[in-house]
Amino acid sequence: MNYGDFELEDFLEDSYFQKWVDEPTTEANRFWQEFLQNHPEKSEVIATAKEILFSMAAEMESNFPDDQQIGHIWGRIQNGVAIPEKKMKPLWPRLSGIAAAAAVIILTVGWLLRPEHKKIDITYNKLTTSSEIPLVERKNNTAKAINITLPDSSHIVLEPNSAISYPGNFNEKEQREVYLSGQAFFEVKRNTKRPFFVYANELVTKVLGTSFTIKAFENSQQMEVAVKTGKVSVFTRSQNMELYDQSQETILTPNHRVLYSRKAESMKKYLIDAPEIITCAAITPAIVNFEDAPVSDIFKNLEESYGIDIVYDKDILKNCLLTASFSQESLYDKIELICKGVEAEFAIVNAQIVISGKGCE
Repeated sequence: MNYGDFELEDFLEDSYFQKWVDEPTTEANRFWQEFLQNHPEKSEVIATAKEILFSMAAEMESNFPDDQQIGHIWGRIQNGVAIPEKKMKPLWPRLSGIAAAAAVIILTVGWLLRPEHKKIDITYNKLTTSSEIPLVERKNNTAKAINITLPDSSHIVLEPNSAISYPGNFNEKEQREVYLSGQAFFEVKRNTKRPFFVYANELVTKVLGTSFTIKAFENSQQMEVAVKTGKVSVFTRSQNMELYDQSQETILTPNHRVLYSRKAESMKKYLIDAPEIITCAAITPAIVNFEDAPVSDIFKNLEESYGIDIVYDKDILKNCLLTASFSQESLYDKIELICKGVEAEFAIVNAQIVISGKGCE
């Protein structure tokens, strides 16, 4: 099977891809990370396929049609008859063969027949031309990332096919504002009196001092913000380019990211693909050796070291003790080793790691 030749419909129908989206494992994460490294041109179609599967799972109800109903709807699709939209919740692991393929087509049609939102036409060019003060623009038309230092000594790594605009002097306004088209990594110099805003199409990222990545290409249907250090808030602006109520913001901390769907106008929070230990004096150092330690202590140390939430039943796992030694393993590898030691399993759900098991005698 050559995933490099897959298109959107192929990923939606593929059981291994569905399983990864629904219940990601360390092995599957590693496989798809390597695939995207080797096939970066597939990142957009994979992101779209994941978005469709996530959205359908969240929006559909449990009354999935039987095989006879599926056959009837499939026949209407082949005959070009419009299908009234009906909310259904697919249970991917229970589907097989023709029923699974038909279900994908039916649900995709349901997705495409959803009422269209008014197109948000907020672009980099529109934002920069409406700026009240003159801006300096830097474009990266090379094949490699370039480094840019802003007037406040903040640092930007601008990726290829990307552009950034900013005032030549940040002292003219109470807040520091830059405009992005494409992808860039920011290291923002902390200044509590002058918050730092990044405007990327309709997405707004507000920070005081931190490091993070924004991916927001003008023609992409999905935008992403991922935090490495510190904390940022992410929200959107309305069609008239005024900022939305920031009470609707999504707060991101290290090892978390948010994906924003421009078509659905929705935002969802995830863990990043490869969480790293947070290097901060206020964070408890990661412990590498445990001897007959309660598994709850190990999970607590990982939570504090990586800034993530690990959810499990403390009563069920209260008798589980573990001796373990960690070195350079990734977070997900560590979790997998712990789970094997106490005969448990884990899944990533809503930006949390959820542990399930029978407990220890």
